[in-house]
Amino acid sequence: MSPFDGVALSLQARSLWAKTGGGEERNLWSPLYVHMADSACVARKLWDEWLSESAKRFIADSVNDDEDAASALVAWLAGVHDIGKATPGFQYKVLERAELVEEMGLRVPRSHMMNRPPSHANMGEVLLENWLDERGWDYSRMFGSIVGAHHGSPPSEGAILEDIKVRSESFPIENLGDGEWSSLQEELLSWLFEATGMVEHEPLFRTLAIPRSTQVLLSALVIMSDWIASNSDFFPLISHVGDQSEFLSRADEAWSSLALPPAWHAQRVELASQEFFHSRFRDLPKNSNLRPAQKEAIKAASGMDGSGLLIIEAPMGNGKTEASLLCSEILASKNGSGGIAYLLPTMATSNAMFGRVEKWLEAVPDSRGRSMRSMQLLHSKAALNSDYAKLRHWGNTWMGDDAKSCVEEDVVAHQWFGGKKRGLLSSFVVGTVDQLLMAALKTKHVQLRHLGLAGKIVVVDEVHAYDAYMNTYLDRVLTWLGSYGVPTILLSATLPAERRNELIHAYRGRDRKTAGSRSRRKDIPESPRDDSGNPAYPLITVATRKDALEDDMYRVCADPLAGTNVIVRGLEDDNDTLIAQLCDLLSDGGCACVLRDTVSRAQATYEQLKQTFGNSCVMLVHSRFIAIDRMKNDEELLRLLGPDSKNRPNKFIVVGTQVIEQSLDIDFDVMITDVAPIDLLLQRMGRLHRHQRGVNQSHRPEKLRQARCYIVGVENWKGAPPEISKGIEYVYPRALLWRSLLSLRARRNETGVVKINFPHDIASLVELVYSSDETFTKLLSDEGAKRWMEELRAADEDLLRNRKIAQGRASAWLLDKPPKTGRAASLVGWLRDSYSLTDDAKARAAVRDTDESIEVVAVRERCDGFELFPWVASGNNNLPSGGFLGDGFNAPDDEAARLAANCTVTLPPALSAPWNYECVINALETQAQVSGWQESRWLRGQLIMAFDSSFNASIETDAYIYRLHYSREAGLELIESRKKGEVA
Repeated sequence: MSPFDGVALSLQARSLWAKTGGGEERNLWSPLYVHMADSACVARKLWDEWLSESAKRFIADSVNDDEDAASALVAWLAGVHDIGKATPGFQYKVLERAELVEEMGLRVPRSHMMNRPPSHANMGEVLLENWLDERGWDYSRMFGSIVGAHHGSPPSEGAILEDIKVRSESFPIENLGDGEWSSLQEELLSWLFEATGMVEHEPLFRTLAIPRSTQVLLSALVIMSDWIASNSDFFPLISHVGDQSEFLSRADEAWSSLALPPAWHAQRVELASQEFFHSRFRDLPKNSNLRPAQKEAIKAASGMDGSGLLIIEAPMGNGKTEASLLCSEILASKNGSGGIAYLLPTMATSNAMFGRVEKWLEAVPDSRGRSMRSMQLLHSKAALNSDYAKLRHWGNTWMGDDAKSCVEEDVVAHQWFGGKKRGLLSSFVVGTVDQLLMAALKTKHVQLRHLGLAGKIVVVDEVHAYDAYMNTYLDRVLTWLGSYGVPTILLSATLPAERRNELIHAYRGRDRKTAGSRSRRKDIPESPRDDSGNPAYPLITVATRKDALEDDMYRVCADPLAGTNVIVRGLEDDNDTLIAQLCDLLSDGGCACVLRDTVSRAQATYEQLKQTFGNSCVMLVHSRFIAIDRMKNDEELLRLLGPDSKNRPNKFIVVGTQVIEQSLDIDFDVMITDVAPIDLLLQRMGRLHRHQRGVNQSHRPEKLRQARCYIVGVENWKGAPPEISKGIEYVYPRALLWRSLLSLRARRNETGVVKINFPHDIASLVELVYSSDETFTKLLSDEGAKRWMEELRAADEDLLRNRKIAQGRASAWLLDKPPKTGRAASLVGWLRDSYSLTDDAKARAAVRDTDESIEVVAVRERCDGFELFPWVASGNNNLPSGGFLGDGFNAPDDEAARLAANCTVTLPPALSAPWNYECVINALETQAQVSGWQESRWLRGQLIMAFDSSFNASIETDAYIYRLHYSREAGLELIESRKKGEVA
């Protein structure tokens, strides 16, 4: 029997409209009661067939562990979300519909044509609150605020009390309506209250305060239900429903057409660890074994109750990815999590991880047997990823083809989740960390991010790689994840103990105040040490949500293997020394990396080296390539220098920036790197001898069988302290650079040689660099010690001051923590002063502490318009236009435009300096006329940089002329920058 059977509505109630058509459907409409029922039915479908068990349990726990009551609550809130449309303030908006309402005896005053009414979401919130107040509910505002938030942002207190003018003398009818309207609103609210079964649970809800974290998830489910029920492809506009039993069949047909893959149901793992390992990673050699850190991580996950924080600290190339996926499956089976969100620092690392996670997922069973699973790659250039593109082939429309045609697919990139703000709702997600950090940003529809995360296992890689600004958002996200009971796995090769403790406190809801401030938090037990007194490493840490001092928090997993010794030397920072050193090192062949801290240093080095070694032996990688070329560079690096040796060159030099140090599984014989903080230096050195190539590295050139790293970027090694090369101090804090150099200096043996062992020295070096001044005093026993300490103390003060400033900037838009248990807080004012961001790119920028940058679409200009770079066009044989983008005044071919949108590149920093930013933007907008691009879904709002046939371009502002050049080999280069009037 349908839950809507036996419920009668008056003709007046049936006359109110909710949805109208456009274009060819402009004469069609759907009544409000139909949309209310549709939304309630969708919410039931989401609860029964899509939502993860862990998310359902969390919501049910908030309503006295009553799942039936929770299900009814979700359906009811989704159904009543548009009750604000049962007002004259809304019904007048379409005059044709308003006339029908007036014919039913309801007054719709024309004075509304001169007065803008409040949002129907705000009016709905007030109506529901008033109705619940009359029924004696103690916390009516909690439930009303969820209705008020269904457009993404709950109203502030002022919006309710001042803007609405609830049945006030000055607006007796225009907003909410008079007595007749009140009766109608009562009728619809009572009808849905009974239809969804809420009436049976009213004694529970009348006195129940629901935690804000639960309200956030309920709000997201209401938004999601509304979006689906509002789509006429699923719910055709219909003026009446003849038999109320048709509501369920209407919902069934819509759900079948939408075909959302259900949440994952992880199977309980019954395999022994080694067997489990090989069953999930089938491409591994049969003789490969779990490493100590992997074993201990699996044991730790198996001992957890399902929720909690798991931190895996292990060396680069030690299998943290595999460990995190195995632990995710174990925790998901315990917790009922419906998927995994895997977040990484960059697009490049996300792309590399996507294929690995997809391959693992294909080997992972579902407790219900064969099941289609949804997967998304989340970053701005995801459409270019070939692995991701393959998953999308089954659907040709935005909602996918008939579900029957795709049920044979194990993993699909369902296109509904590809819509704006929906990506994290997919069961399995790989993406950049900003997708996670935006869950702590005050911005519209942030509730959807919380819903997407609340039902998953969350894995964050490279947690050491984020600065104080980003860590402010990361800590706040961890607090929310902890409040939801989300199992969270953090991965790092180099994590200072202080930072580890901050992460644990954040998950427990005790995140930091500001840098350097004292806290009353309970101390976390000190991490264990090995026999020599150094921090134990690798290390597995398990923390629960409770602020308790666990005896078994840490698991030591010392690797019995000897490890890899790396000889570290300083090198003069000049090209002649660099070239001479490389010529000597590579005299018998080998693969070397020269890693620079800035793009300009990398480009200059590349030009020098290719003159000596030839174009075919030198490759340049950095962030200032167009997106398509960057991805091809990453693919080429993995092909040549990945684990497989078959394509490894005899002699090869990669010149690159920090893109090399993060997550790409590439392996060098020798490295020359600019100075950097010790944790990043260790990350870079982790690309040295990453894989075993023959017994005792015998397959490497004889000179390079001993791993060596040379540090450059210091102009005067004998200085006290050393003088850092120009430009590098703008990238990294001087205090951390000096501390890092001191820590290496402390490792010198009697012959002056610095030797670092991977992995055994990693933790002690990181601890040393991030330790107190007193520790460093012991390292400074020479004549320059006093000056060293004075300079270092001043640099440390600068570092602390800048961190406080960064945290303050981040806090301006930081989401509040969930209120403490027992505090009755609604969503009203939750997003006060929130961003009104319609563009995800702006939200992503808001959670990264970077200077304003200018991104352009790089194309080539020809006499009749613009075209793609030839190698971009030739890479797609299906382009009907041959890569031509038109004259700029008309919309370009859609596929060519899509490719052009992925030919974006960021201009050099000199062009986006604060004093110059607007001038450059204005120059770009006037130099190339592309008004037709506004009609393209891919190119709308994009800036264009048009290069000539030789791939040169210029930008002229009122004061400066900039000349740039682009090549596939070197990327975007600033060739000349001069004031106007100066001789070139």
